[in-house]
Amino acid sequence: MARPERPRWTEVEDWVLFECKTKNMDLPWPDIAKLTELDRSGKNCRERWKYHLDPDVKMENFSQEEDDSIVCFQSLYGNSWSSIAAHLPGRTDNDVKNRWYNHLKKQQLGRSTGDQQHIDPNASPSSIPTLVSASQEIASTWSISGLASLEGEFTPTEEVFKFWSA
Repeated sequence: MARPERPRWTEVEDWVLFECKTKNMDLPWPDIAKLTELDRSGKNCRERWKYHLDPDVKMENFSQEEDDSIVCFQSLYGNSWSSIAAHLPGRTDNDVKNRWYNHLKKQQLGRSTGDQQHIDPNASPSSIPTLVSASQEIASTWSISGLASLEGEFTPTEEVFKFWSA
């Protein structure tokens, strides 16, 4: 059975939702939906806010730096779009996912089939970027001292030893 078509949001509805949400930031979405009297569900209002009306969300095109970050983080995190979006202020998980599937994945597939520029065989290995060097560059911004403070907190159990020695 086909899902019923929802009517498009109008500018007036957007304005009503924006005004209601900005005045009632602490209210749950079902209550916001009732306050607006728009005949929209709480989920519908939440998604409209999150992906279109929230002033913290960037609406401009992705920069080359953001594209490069998505490619790098996708190779590290896989398709965990919320994890990737956490590194891109103002971008939602849905924005990042759509950017990957509609633009960047095609570019990456083209590179993996021989369309990429050829690397000079005489180039020094240190000048050729690798996934390892990219991940090390990202990880270098993380605090090592924070990880060292956790060292005393973890005590391997017998089950851990059995698992790793099997």
